[in-house]
Amino acid sequence: TAVSHHFLSQYQDLRCSEDARQSVVVAMGTFQDLVAEKCGEYFERFRRLTFVTPKSYLSFIDSYKVIYSEKIAHVGMLAERMNTGLSKLMEAEQSVSLLSDQLLLKEQELAVASQRAEGVLQEVTAKAQAAEKVKQQVQKVKDKAQLIVDEIEADKTAAESKLEAARPALEAAEAALQVRPHDSITEEVVELLAPYLDMDDYNMESAKRICGNVAGLCSWTQAMVDFFSINKEVLPLKANLALQEARLLLAQAELAKAQDQLDVKQQELDAVQALYDAAMKEKQDLLDDAQTCRRKMSNATALIDGLGGEKVRWTDSSARFQTQIRRLVGDVLLSSGFLSYAGPFNQEYRHLLLELWKQDMEDRRIPFSPDLDVIGLLVDSTTVSEWNLQGLPSDDLSVQNGIVVTKASRYPLLIDPQGQAKTWIQNREREQQLQVTSLNHKYFRSHLEDSLSLGRPLLLEDVGEELDPVLDNILDKNYIRSGSTYKVGQLLLIPPLFFH
Repeated sequence: TAVSHHFLSQYQDLRCSEDARQSVVVAMGTFQDLVAEKCGEYFERFRRLTFVTPKSYLSFIDSYKVIYSEKIAHVGMLAERMNTGLSKLMEAEQSVSLLSDQLLLKEQELAVASQRAEGVLQEVTAKAQAAEKVKQQVQKVKDKAQLIVDEIEADKTAAESKLEAARPALEAAEAALQVRPHDSITEEVVELLAPYLDMDDYNMESAKRICGNVAGLCSWTQAMVDFFSINKEVLPLKANLALQEARLLLAQAELAKAQDQLDVKQQELDAVQALYDAAMKEKQDLLDDAQTCRRKMSNATALIDGLGGEKVRWTDSSARFQTQIRRLVGDVLLSSGFLSYAGPFNQEYRHLLLELWKQDMEDRRIPFSPDLDVIGLLVDSTTVSEWNLQGLPSDDLSVQNGIVVTKASRYPLLIDPQGQAKTWIQNREREQQLQVTSLNHKYFRSHLEDSLSLGRPLLLEDVGEELDPVLDNILDKNYIRSGSTYKVGQLLLIPPLFFH
């Protein structure tokens, strides 16, 4: 027990109580003693010698640590996955409750925002109606001013047309106009001139024959009369034009005032519209948040409902994994003991050893699985099926032998009268370029050195009770490090290939 205590006291991966650890330490020694006892009994019954040595015990301890680390990592990974799934389900359930509270709060905020938006909408409507009234008033003023502009334009066009018609007369009397303003001609003067103008000989030809000055006077009087006849129609137009322009100024002033009022109303409308837009945006944001909250809650609820049955199964599996982790300390003890000691025994004694070990573990209260399947713990069914395809018989004894060959820490010695094990090994190691040789083969040393240096598996046939001493260091795994390589005796090895 001192040896097992030395190796297990510092083994940190072991998940068990200190009492269980000490029980395992003692049980290992008991396992060794029980096997030693059964070796003598086995010889008495079947005349087959088997031995247990300190090397066997060290191999047992080493196998226990290796297998336990492998299994605790595997089961721990499965348990972590299951616990992660359960944790996610719990988070989903909690999130549904949280989302429900958030949704209730969002709906309350949405109701307040809707009322606020409705109030702002009423204010917007009132402001819009007021602005529309002012706009209609402004439009009326615009229409009135435009009507005045149109009237002025028509009067102005008519006046300019008549003034254009009078222009030849004005130009003809231009010199005279410098003496007497043409606008000073009155209707009375024109009436006094009418008898003269009606005379047949009151014309430019007669005036020129009489006297040049008379011709100028005649021309001036005729031009002034013509101008007066035109100007008396133009003057009212000019007066009306001036009046209309005054009206236009008043209309424009009224329009500017109305436009100012409209601008004020529009600013008020824009301000309240901005408030309304902000209220509607807040409302829409709350609607979007509420919808997102509903969608998340729906997804989480669907997940929970869909995985309702899985939750029960996962919970059971998680509990089962925890139980399996707790029992690994004993399950691996049985399995590593089987690997280290059961190989030389037949099926009956293998079963007997397992039962004796289980009884001892029960007495020491070491947790283990009562229905433990050593085969199932050490190898999966896929690997066993592959072995069967490679030629290994499918009975439990053959499968157990296959486990010992592949899992034990020491090199196996196989009693194979029917050649089944050889066929299986050759098929299994074909891709690794298995080298088959014998101690009597003339190239045995070369085969051994090549297999060691190249990392190839080696199968020795027809092995007797005596072995070549060159194999001692290899079978005992006495590796000596030399720089970046290893030596076994006098053989130089390349680590990556050899340790493959």
